This record gives sequence, structure tokens and C-alpha cells, in this order.
Amino acid sequence: MLHQHGKTTKMNLVILLVMAATLQLQLGMGKTAAVRKKKFPCWSTPLKPYLITYPCYTVAGDVLCRCSSTTLDCSSNFGRLNYIPSVFSGAQVLNFSNNELRQLDDDKFFLNASRSVRVLDLYNNEMTSISPSTLRPLRKLSTVLIGGNNLTYEQLWPVFGIPTIKIMDIKCGNLGTIPTDYFNKSLSLQILDMSWNNINTLDMHVLQPLWNIRKFALQDNKLYSHTSAYLPSLESLSLRGNRLYNFPATCKGGSMNESFFPSLTKLNLAKNHISSISDPVCLPRVTVLDLQYNTIQIFSADFSSVLRFPALKQLFVNEVERKITGINAYAFNNSGLQYLGIGYNSVDFSSSDMSDDMLAGCSGLTELYLNRNIFKKVSKERLHRILQPVQNLEILYMAQVQIEIISSDTFINLPHLKYLYLYENSLFSVPDGAFDHLPRLKHLDLGSNHISKITKDTFSVQTQQQLVSLDLSNNPFQCGCDLLWFQQWMRERPGLFTDFDDLGYRCDNVHNEAVHQFHINPQECIWDTSVYILIISFTCFFIIVFLLFIGVFGYRWHIRLWLYSLCQGLHERSRRHAERQMRGFRYDVFLGYAEEDVEWVHKELLPVLEQKWRLRVCVHQRDFLPGKHIVDNISDSIEESDRYVMVFSPDFTRSQWCQFELKVSQTLAMERDDIMILLMLHETEARDLSSTMLAILQTTTYLEWMDEDSAKASFWGRLELALGDVLRH
Repeated sequence: MLHQHGKTTKMNLVILLVMAATLQLQLGMGKTAAVRKKKFPCWSTPLKPYLITYPCYTVAGDVLCRCSSTTLDCSSNFGRLNYIPSVFSGAQVLNFSNNELRQLDDDKFFLNASRSVRVLDLYNNEMTSISPSTLRPLRKLSTVLIGGNNLTYEQLWPVFGIPTIKIMDIKCGNLGTIPTDYFNKSLSLQILDMSWNNINTLDMHVLQPLWNIRKFALQDNKLYSHTSAYLPSLESLSLRGNRLYNFPATCKGGSMNESFFPSLTKLNLAKNHISSISDPVCLPRVTVLDLQYNTIQIFSADFSSVLRFPALKQLFVNEVERKITGINAYAFNNSGLQYLGIGYNSVDFSSSDMSDDMLAGCSGLTELYLNRNIFKKVSKERLHRILQPVQNLEILYMAQVQIEIISSDTFINLPHLKYLYLYENSLFSVPDGAFDHLPRLKHLDLGSNHISKITKDTFSVQTQQQLVSLDLSNNPFQCGCDLLWFQQWMRERPGLFTDFDDLGYRCDNVHNEAVHQFHINPQECIWDTSVYILIISFTCFFIIVFLLFIGVFGYRWHIRLWLYSLCQGLHERSRRHAERQMRGFRYDVFLGYAEEDVEWVHKELLPVLEQKWRLRVCVHQRDFLPGKHIVDNISDSIEESDRYVMVFSPDFTRSQWCQFELKVSQTLAMERDDIMILLMLHETEARDLSSTMLAILQTTTYLEWMDEDSAKASFWGRLELALGDVLRH
């Protein structure tokens, strides 16, 4: 917590400490006020010096009361104690909470209590009645904590009727709307807390008899209706956690001439349904305004301007309930504003709906809370424009905003910066000198990013000396030669390095090793890093060359076939296209094969040729004309085909018709040049081949079928390449 609170004098110690412990009326309690969970509201927890220190009353071995120099604490006995023992005559604080004291109607109940009692705690006693005369012995009583009971307004009147009463805490009492004229005789009351009741409507005229009222809290009452009234002494008003849809009226008669609350300095309206602030606003002395968890979607120009809030110093608009859709230029235009909290809103500051001039006029701003927004796509130039008006900034929170990179001059326009929080972002490195232009920087938090190394050039000598705390915990440090300097720095200044979340400084590349403890042989660090980079580069180059050589060698035949096809050139393709146009082939492919190979042909070859590649294939069993001599069928079909595909196998050798087809195809191939494609289905010994087949195989490249997947892929790829002209046709 960075805000400082004033010291109290001894005379006011009792009143102020009880206020802090029980009323919870303070607004803006430091950097995490927007996200901290409040304590259970219906249990009083006094702070020092009222904490008990020693047992002072025991029955049958059970300690029923404890004492300190100022306090008699007989609380939490839950029915075992129904009287005040005579053990401490000088107590100023009497705690009798949680004792099941259902009725306070014995006039002698406080007979043993000190006449000096100023603070009385009767919390959570299931109390249903109080006798008007019971409290009379406590003539100096100024503070009564009586929340968590079942008392009605009528039953509480004896307490409000105490002439010395200044502070009343009746939280969690199931009270309804305050009756009219109820406070007519409570002239000395200064602080009243009625939070966590069931007060749905509030007409503040009921508080007007309380001329000395300074603080009033009505938190978490499901309040939906509010009427303002003139309360000249009210300094703090908390209506947090209700159902208000409108900002309270603050001007008498609807004009700006006179305020309903001329002395009000703290206004807490958090956790309501307020979406805007309507003019006129008459709050001349409000220094703290809390509007967190409301439904503000657009921050219009002059939302918190000096015209509306001439004395405003702290504004809280963290974690609004609806997505912020726009922040206009001059939205926070107030030169007196010192703290602005707009965190936990997931605002994308790269959006055009978020003006670069939103902070224009905030020249006095010293603390800016932007955690849990989005700056991922915000350029350095735009960030400079946004922060340009707040050059007096001393504290900047930009944690959890998805920043991935910062440059050496990202924060150059903030020369007065003392605290910079960048934890839980996505920074992979810190550029050299990124913070050297911040001469007043004392506290830097870079924890939980992705930073792997810190070198001696990351921070200048001056920056190293001026830093008071530096949090680099929970980063994936690569422990090696590059981190030796950082390790030495940690050993020399152990008090500098903080670890807010106790996540540690660990080596990401060494299991279970702390940064300040890892060891490396100095001989390994003799060579400069550039030498290692050069060696690694050359090694990678030779590996790549070697892999390329292996790849080229393994696919040398594919490459040769591709080069051959490429080298045919446009002239050859043009010639064949002209020939094809002139002859008008009936078939794209004539398929010659033995009857014994028909299963492979129909299962493997024809589906690809006819279905996948859409070729017209001549198959003798299907396409030869019935009644025509077989020799004529063969000759005419081959003559009318653009390409001849022969499926060689041992059975092809033994078939006289296959041999005839081969001879005819060979004759035409010699005339038309490069139109025969040979497929070797089964390996065949040379002695089993005909002289024609042997001659063709010795002079013509053929494709061999194999069952392996890789071999099949090569087979189909080469066949597609061989049929390229026909496929393009």
C-alpha cells in the first residue's frame, strides 16, 4: 500500500482506531483496493492497542475474559458468561460480543464495568431487547458496536438516546427503512454505520437532525431509491453495493449555486448500476470518488472534470460491470487529480474508440492504475501519445496487459517515474537501457514474464545503483555463460531482488536449480558468444547441404524425369498438340496386358487412369468391335490411340496376342516418337523375355510396380509425368 495515513493524537486514539476497525468507511486503500476481498462484515475485530494480552478471568479452568492495558475482552463465550466480572476497573473498551446475551434489561448488568468505558462491543448476541436504564452507568460511552443482533428501531432507541454517543455500528441487523424523525434527539452522533441491513429506500432528510454527522455508511442494503437532503457536516458517504441507477442529486434546487453536501470529501458509490454522471454536480470538496463495479460504458468528455469535481484527487473506476465501449478525449480532464484507477476492465487501448487524449488535462496525476487491460497491439507511438499529458507520473501499473515488447524509449516521457509495475506480461527480453532514462526509478517489477537473460548492459551502472527493489522472479532464465554477470549481481545485492509471490528465481534449463546457485566451469565461457554462434551456423549449413545431397540422390530419377519433361520445351508440346488436333485420336491410351494380369489392371490401374485422371482407355475385352477380325481390332485400336501402355509380366511373354500388340505399337512408336510407356508388373528373368521385349527394355525407361507405399507414390507420380501431354489435353 503506497498511500500514507496521518498519525493520530493520543486524545483521539480510541475513537479513530475503533472507526478503522469496525466501520470500514475508508475509500481508496492503496493499489489493490479494487480486488481485495473484504473481511466478514458482521464480526467486530478491534485492532491494537485493544488486542488482549493475558487471561484475567477464569472459571473452572476456562478463560472467559482477557485483558490489556485498555481493554476487558469477555467475548465469544457463547452462553457461558451472562455477567461482567469485577476484574478490571479502568477499562476503556468493553467487548462482550458473541455471548448469547439475548436481553439487556438488568439495570445492574454494567455495575462492575468501569465508569471510563468509552467503547462497548455487543456484536452477535442474538439480542432482542434493551432496557432504557441499563446503559446509564456508562456515562462516558461514545462508541457502541451492536451489529449482528435482532433489534428493531424501537428497541434500539435507548442506545441512540445516550447523550454522549458519537459512533454507532449497527450492521447486519435486519433493519428496514429508517422511520421519520427517528434521530431527533441524537444530536452528538458523528459516525453511523447501517450497512448489511434491508434498507431499500433512503430519504436523507431523516438524517438532518444529526447536525454533527460526519460519516454515514449504508453499504449492501439493496437500496434502489435515494433522496438527497442538506447535510452540511457530512464528510464521508458510502452507498456501496446497492441498486442505485442514478448518480445522487448533489445540488439544492437543481442549480450549481448550493450543494446538498458542502463538506463531503469521500463518496463511495461502488457496486451499483450507475452508468453516467448527470449535470449539475455540486461537490466542491470531494477528494475521493469510488465508482468501481458500476455499469459505465462510455466515459464522455469531462467525465471527472474540474468543473464537476474541483477538489477531486482520487478516482476509482476499476472493474466496471459492463464492457467499456469508449473513452473520449478529455474524459478525465482534471489537473488536481492525483490517482486514477481504471484497471481490470479489459479495455483494448488500440481501439479507435479509445482516444489518445483521454488523459489530456491530467497534469497533476502521479499514480495511474491500468492493470488487466489490453495493450498487446498498442504501438510505442500511441502509448507515447496516451501518456504525454501525465509527465509528472510517479507510479504506473501496467501489469497483466499483454505487452510483448518494449523498446529503449517506451517510457521516455515519464522522467518522474518512481514505481513501474510490468509483471505478468509477455515480455521475452529487456532491451539494453530500457529504463536508463528514468533517473528517479526506485522500484521495478518485471516478474512472471518470459525473460531468459539479464546482461550487464540491460541496466546502466547508475540505474543499478538507484534501484531499491527489482522483481524478476518467475522468469524462465537460461542459466549459462550469459547469465553469470546477473548471478554475480544477485549475490552482491541480495536485498535488491524481491519476490512478491514467492515464485523464486529458477533456471529453466537446469532442473530444480536456483539462479544464484547454478555452477558452470569458467573454461566453458572463455570463447565469446559470437564464436559459438559462428560454429553453430557453419555446422547447420553443412548439415543442410548434406541433407539436400541425400534428398537429391534418393530422388535422382524423379528429378531426371522432371528435367527431361521440362527440356522438351514449348516446341515439342506444340508439335504434339498439332498432331493430336490433326489425327483426332479416339482413345487417349491403348492398354496392352495379359489375361492373367486382368485383376491388377482393373483394381489398380484403370481406376486411376479413367476415374482419377479422366482418360479414355482402350481395353480389348471391352472396346474391341464384335465380329471384326482380332488382328484388325488390335491394329485399328492402336492406330486410334494417343499413347500405348504395355504391362510387362511373365504372362505377357507367353501371350501371342500381347506380342502382336507390342510389335504393332513398336512400329507406330518409331513413326510417331515417344508414345510407348512400359510398366513392369512382375520381375521377369531375361531368358523368359521375347527378343522384342528384351530389345525394348534395353533401350526404353520403364516403370516398375512395387507394393510399398512410398514406391507406389513414386510409380503414380512418374506415370502421371509420362502422360503429361495427354492429361493436359
